[in-house]
Formats: sequence, structure tokens, C-alpha cells
Amino acid sequence: MSKQLTTSEWVEIVEIYNKKGIDLAVTEYLKTRDKNLHLKDARKRIRKKAKLLDNLGMQEYKKKKINGRPLKRDDSDIPGIIDKLNEEQKREIIEHWIKDQRDKEKKEKLSDFSTLTNSLKAEVLSLHRTTMYKKHITKTYKYDYLKAEVVKIFNESKKIYGSRKIAIILGENGISISDRTLRNYMIRWGIATLTRQKKRKSEQKNTKVKYVDQVNRNYNPEKDNIVATDVSYIPANTQQNFVYLSVVISHKTKLIESWKLSYLNDTKLVLDTIDELKRTNFIFHSDHGIQYSSYQVIEKLRNMSGITSMSRIGNSLDNREAEYFFSCLKGEYLNHIKTKTMGLEEIHKHIAEYIEWYNSKRIQKRLNWKTPAYASALNS
Repeated sequence: MSKQLTTSEWVEIVEIYNKKGIDLAVTEYLKTRDKNLHLKDARKRIRKKAKLLDNLGMQEYKKKKINGRPLKRDDSDIPGIIDKLNEEQKREIIEHWIKDQRDKEKKEKLSDFSTLTNSLKAEVLSLHRTTMYKKHITKTYKYDYLKAEVVKIFNESKKIYGSRKIAIILGENGISISDRTLRNYMIRWGIATLTRQKKRKSEQKNTKVKYVDQVNRNYNPEKDNIVATDVSYIPANTQQNFVYLSVVISHKTKLIESWKLSYLNDTKLVLDTIDELKRTNFIFHSDHGIQYSSYQVIEKLRNMSGITSMSRIGNSLDNREAEYFFSCLKGEYLNHIKTKTMGLEEIHKHIAEYIEWYNSKRIQKRLNWKTPAYASALNS
């Protein structure tokens, strides 16, 4: 296959042709091309390239690489060109320019034309004259100045607090705004809180054992003497694909008073959770899980002067406090960190961090927008 000449090689051959004649140019061309070619064809090609170069058809061949900014275009010849145009030629060029301006999708306001009035510019662009006076207005809203403060509170709450709780905190700081109004602003700012998703689960129940429901859905007792307990499963990277969390929560203060994490959902898990409980003379409320009706658990509670209370079978609302906490833990946190890829120790670390925040930082409406730790301190 014959070699194709580069642009710089063609420029050199054309220069030889112009200065020394066609014969020397053909000799150099055949030498560079490294192939025997009919002399007639070689002369024809060289003359063709020389003609293109002379007529600026090969203008790119003459360009040289330069450093820095490109050379500024020289428009000093334009006044002379205008003087050479007659009225008909000027009209033709102006008509073509006006049509070109109107064809543009994005109309310009022709701000470079200082001698044209806005009305005349509008006529040129085929626009209403008021368009030339319009300015781009960025709409501002009354509470836009709160965005930084709202984002700060939102991030400090681990992106869990919604408009209602953030509005309460803003009110404590002397800023009055309704939660509905704040919700609209948060949507406009793209601030979306984590949401809880309901999931169904199956558990083993001991329907043969019956204990009196001592609580009767008393979720806000006068005395802090009722605790609720439950066990929930958490997806994990373990042999059983789950780990199990047992908690004890106060009905009055909503404080998580003890909790344990285990590979197995057995009686030992419940016993270990009760061991961490620092209480006497209390009501211990649970569902009909087989662990809670075991002899070891009943006997331990008796030794602590604890009274066993169980929900009615199939009524999860009777044990609402524990169920609510699990929904918060999973919906606000665990469901968003992919626990199924973690082992027990890593999950334990995350749960400990969340419960610490839940007890000491997470405000609740049922506590008059205070934290469980604050409510517990008032009742101690």
C-alpha cells in the first residue's frame, strides 16, 4: 500500500514546486511516497495541491501551533468593505442577518448594539417590545434563610427528623414556623427524611399459657412501674442469616433500659436482658413468646418482685411500646445500612450507637418533645 503524505510533507513539496519547478517536486514526491508512480499522475496531484494551497483551500496546512491565547481576528478591513457595497448589496446582507437572528432558538437582546433602541431591537427579533425590558428574577421565599439551620438539625438527627420535630426544635430556638409550612420548604430544598416500612414477621407463641394482661394498653401510667419487652430479628451475615435483639422499654419514659443481641432467639437471650434490668416491684409486659412463659424467666421475675403480664394472643397493639421502638430502629436506621452484610459485632456497634441517640437525643411528642433520658430523670 502506498504511503499517504502528511500535511507538512505536502506543504514542503508544494514549496519545491513553486520555487524549483515540477520536476524536482515530482522527484521529492516519489521519494517521500516510497512508490513508483506514473510521472503524469504525480504532476497532476502536485499541481492540484498547489492550486488548493494558493486558493486557501488548504489553509489548515499553513497553521502553526502556538502557545498561549489564539490570535485575535483582524476586523480592521470591515469599514472598507462596507464603503464598497452599494445600497442593494447592503439591503441584501442586512435582510439575511435579520432572518438569521429570528431563526435562532435562543433570542439575544442585541445588547452590543448601543445605537439601536429597545423598540427597534424588538422589531428586528420579531418580539414584543416589553420583552426587551424584562429581567430574570430569582424568586425568593419567606423562610429561605432557615435552610442552613434546618439542614444542620436534620443532619444531627441522622436524617431522621421530619418537619414536625424540626419545627419544635426551631421553636425552642425562638423561630416560629408551622410544621406544614416547613414540610413544603423541605420538599423544595430536597430534604427527605428516612421512612419506616412495615414488615410482617412470624414468631412462635405459647397459646396454652395464660397470664393476666396487667397493663390494658396503659401506655402512659402515673407511676414508672411498667416495662415492655420483645425480641426482633435483624438480617445479618451469619449462619442463620439473622441475629436477634431483645429490649426492655419503659412505658412511661420510653427509655430503653436494657438490651441484648444474640445469634439465637432463646430463653437465655431473655434472661440476659432481664439481668441488665435494674428494677424491683414492676410489671413485666410481653407477648406470648415461648421464652417469656418459660420457668426460668418466670422464676427470675419473681425473685425481682416482678409481675408477669402478657398481651392477648394476636393483639400486637397490647405490646405497642416495644413494637414502636423496633419500627423506629429498623425504619430510621438499620434498613439503610445493609446489616445483611455485617456480622454480630458490627451490628451490635450500630445498635448501641442508635440506642444511645434514641435515649438521649431523640425527642418524642408523647414526652412533650423531650427525650426519654430527660423524662426518666424527672421520674427518678
